[in-house]
Amino acid sequence: MNNNPLSRRSFVRLLAVAAPAAATAMCAPAQTAATPSATASVPSASSVPTAAPAAIVGAARPAVIRSFGPNGTHWPAHTPWIKDTVTTTVEVACTWAAIRTALLAVTASKAAAGVHIKVRPGTLPGLGASSGSKAVLQGLGSAQWSKNVLVSPRDGWGSVIITEPARLREVYGVTFARINGVDVLMTNCTRSAWAQSTMSEGLSMASSYGATTRECGAYEIVMSNAKADISDPLGYAAGADCVLTDSVWDGCYSAPVFRPTGASDHVDTIQMYGSGWYRGLTVRDTTFFGSLNCALQIGGMRSDDPNKGTPFLTLDHSIITSQATAIRARYPKPANADAPKLAQALNGIGEDFQLYAKDSYIFGSMYRSKWGGVSNTKVSYAEAATRNPVASGRWTYDSSMDSWGASQFDALVPTPTDAYLKSIWK
Repeated sequence: MNNNPLSRRSFVRLLAVAAPAAATAMCAPAQTAATPSATASVPSASSVPTAAPAAIVGAARPAVIRSFGPNGTHWPAHTPWIKDTVTTTVEVACTWAAIRTALLAVTASKAAAGVHIKVRPGTLPGLGASSGSKAVLQGLGSAQWSKNVLVSPRDGWGSVIITEPARLREVYGVTFARINGVDVLMTNCTRSAWAQSTMSEGLSMASSYGATTRECGAYEIVMSNAKADISDPLGYAAGADCVLTDSVWDGCYSAPVFRPTGASDHVDTIQMYGSGWYRGLTVRDTTFFGSLNCALQIGGMRSDDPNKGTPFLTLDHSIITSQATAIRARYPKPANADAPKLAQALNGIGEDFQLYAKDSYIFGSMYRSKWGGVSNTKVSYAEAATRNPVASGRWTYDSSMDSWGASQFDALVPTPTDAYLKSIWK
């Protein structure tokens, strides 16, 4: 058995397991934002709100407002809301040691009654976010707790920052919220989540050391600044003899990553990959702008996958774009970066007829893949009907999407500036 975890920087080197490259290429009621023109309209069959209005968040847990990115209402259901009154509140110093001590004191009965660990203002170090990095927290919590323990800043979003890449390993049943970071790797963190935080380089979920990892969550994780780099910012990876499944990116947002001139790396915004068995990823209420290769690289299924025949990927009310679209709509290409050669939004094949899309937009081409169900989803790819067959439903081709610019995207998803995030994460 190969017990080595996977490095986020090894995405493009795992050619044996990654899919082939494309041959071508709140308490307040929902607010209704202005919508694009009728010829380039938002999918409306589900009659959900389409923009991402800033929620008015009071003491009570907000009702989820459907959106294409963060709006302050996406939060793990198994975690106390940040303003809930819980039985156990613990205030700790801004150190990993203090957080660890507080988590060690949690029992199943305390977790069930609600535990909120509040971290005083400050900075937390990191020890690296690669497969070989020492974890800042390890061997804590329980996936059997009926509620997650909440760890958040005492003084609100922006008051606690992880200043270096950091890795968590085997931390179960814990939700870290409103703690900003550089790059976080969650290894074998079943039932754990990260919520309502910014990351300057990314966040990844991994299953390693022969583990089965389930129910990881990323809720309103934002990487809003485009950059030139060689690394995929977001990852979903299973090592040899490992399972990663039933996890979600919900209400998230990522700007594109441009490849620096002179580099040869293949860059995706989020990549599913590994020599193990990965599937069961849901991307909901999220916008991923495409990096050089694509926004979403879904890889492919191994024939011995123990979960074969279950959903591999679900796109639910999300926007996936090529880098060409990102450049046109919101993120001009940096002078020191390569221009994309493919107008590709989605790459990889996943598992035949275990891919699903609803109420979504896909701007750009898709690698040949077979979909189990598609409803109310618009594509700019004229060949989707023939290259991406659907068992139930159909793609809605809209040629006008190729000319969408800033105004149409602004109507769907606000740029998540610090001012915007401060207004919704309060």
